[in-house]
Amino acid sequence: MLHTEEAMRRQFRAISATLVGIAGFLLGGLPAKAQDAGIPAAAGLQVRLTTGSISGTVYDERGSALSGAMVSALGGTLSSTVTDADGRFTLAELPVGEYFLRAHLLGFAASRSATVRVGVTPAVHRFELRRLESAVGTSGVATGPVKARPIIAAGFDLPLGLAGEAAEESAEVRPDDHSHTETAYRLRHIKRSILKDAGPIVVLTERTELSDGSVLGRAVGSAAGIATALFTDFPFSGEVNFLTTGAIAPGAVLPATAFPRGVAYLALAAPAAGGDWSIRAAMSEGDLSSWLVSSTFLSKPAGSHTYDFGLSYSTQEYFGGNPAALTAVSEGNRNIGELYGFDNWTFSRSMSVDYGARYVHYDYLEDRGRLSPRLGFTVEPFRRTRVRAGASQRMVVPGAEEFLSTSAPGPSLPPERTFAPLGAPDDREQFRVERARTYDLRLERDLGADFVISVSRFQQSVDDQIVTLFGLHAPEARTSPGHYYVGSVGSFDADGWVVRLETPPSARFQGSVQYSATRARWTGQGKVSGVLPIAPAAIRPDFEDLHDLTGSFRADISETATRLFVLYKLNSGYILPTTALDRPGLDGRFELQMNQALPVGFAGTRWELLVGVRNLFRDPTDPASVYDELLVVKPPLRLVGGFLVRF
Repeated sequence: MLHTEEAMRRQFRAISATLVGIAGFLLGGLPAKAQDAGIPAAAGLQVRLTTGSISGTVYDERGSALSGAMVSALGGTLSSTVTDADGRFTLAELPVGEYFLRAHLLGFAASRSATVRVGVTPAVHRFELRRLESAVGTSGVATGPVKARPIIAAGFDLPLGLAGEAAEESAEVRPDDHSHTETAYRLRHIKRSILKDAGPIVVLTERTELSDGSVLGRAVGSAAGIATALFTDFPFSGEVNFLTTGAIAPGAVLPATAFPRGVAYLALAAPAAGGDWSIRAAMSEGDLSSWLVSSTFLSKPAGSHTYDFGLSYSTQEYFGGNPAALTAVSEGNRNIGELYGFDNWTFSRSMSVDYGARYVHYDYLEDRGRLSPRLGFTVEPFRRTRVRAGASQRMVVPGAEEFLSTSAPGPSLPPERTFAPLGAPDDREQFRVERARTYDLRLERDLGADFVISVSRFQQSVDDQIVTLFGLHAPEARTSPGHYYVGSVGSFDADGWVVRLETPPSARFQGSVQYSATRARWTGQGKVSGVLPIAPAAIRPDFEDLHDLTGSFRADISETATRLFVLYKLNSGYILPTTALDRPGLDGRFELQMNQALPVGFAGTRWELLVGVRNLFRDPTDPASVYDELLVVKPPLRLVGGFLVRF
């Protein structure tokens, strides 16, 4: 046993020495020509490559500049600003990609959305807003004020006399120039009211190709009118999602275990003093009724200080027939509230510090409050070279991934699954909270304008490591991909190296490859009596070496209006999905998401088809312990599909 451990130590030291050698070669051995090229300082280069800007002006129909107009952009992020006294605006530090740009000002008709591509070269756009007294209905334009605001109605055409009034006010309305449909007849013969004398009845001038006489045609026409009013009359940007989600157990048949559930998701953004507010909300109905709402404020880059803070609240209530789930949620529902804030100070061009914390309240824990602080420094000793150091403590609560919003691609989903501790499902003391303390030191270098390479050394200490088990056949409980069990398998210390090569975000393709070698030493065991008979491989050896290779790819294909995101994670420490679950080994997990624009839309909105598939359980953008994903046993395949409307 001692010889084996000594051999493993030598192997790990050899890997570490190799990684250090590679880092030294790549970071210190660049050609002199590349080192002396006229490239801006590293911080400025990184910002220029990863972000872009949109600037422009807002005028009225007479060519006069409009101050105080709100300009919003929706794309890779939600951002907005207001014009200055000269009508100028600038939206800075936007992730590269395609954006929908709109302008609003009280007393003026909102502009239609303009599609603008943000890249290395700043994008410039000019808006022209028309005063409301110069607008006819919602889409027509007149040269002078309208004496009386027309009543908008759906179901019949504009009388020819009224249609010619915009060109020649003296035209007379002929008696027979009206629609002869049944709907029009009933509307013309309703009892007179004060509204009937207020003005003529008109309809939207934008017509669909469907027959006005059909039920579908009238329904689509009415929906178009509502959408037009909603998406053009209010000064905000955002998106609406109508989704169906489901989960499939490994090796199961789709129709029997998918358990589809409808989800509605809404995201809005609007400017505020010094920054932007964004609000997200999602809800679902079914045997598990749940909803989530969150709000975030992000300050605008100004001077040496930026910050962001936010809060969220989510809840779930189970009405299904799984006895284990009913027992776990015996109080009727579970609720979580979250509050966070983060600061970043730049003291000079070569030094900055960031810090912050996240506080979460879990009503299903005995000790309900949990605080997760973070501190980091960045120094730029040489051009195109950065050194980052950080320390953090993450408190990972069993089931927290169901409630907390993430920064992963795609919409935030409300709680969709139930969970219970191994042992007594209704005992709050059975939920043991994982604590992960991590210290890391990272060296980054820009390889010209095309790549960024980094080498990191980290140490981690974890108490009460969580294990997550799906497909568990518990007494009197049916197996369901919508229910899982959690337990604790002990504590460990780990240290390792990470090498990462990535491309700065570009207009079309982005990618990254990351390799890590980790050595873990387990220092204690948790309550493993319930885990050992079910998944023996969750109980790890005293010493273990882990190797991980993770790749990601993101594409924005303008020719087909397609956006694609793929992530694949290959690791030597997954619990293999064998019958006995008795050994770890090499396995992979993935996430795939595709957005395809559709050739439909009303009033400047953009409609997209969203499809997502993943069997990764944890959020890959916010890792805590190196074992968090490895100790998820038989995760189900999760499916998301539906429509997305951007406005």
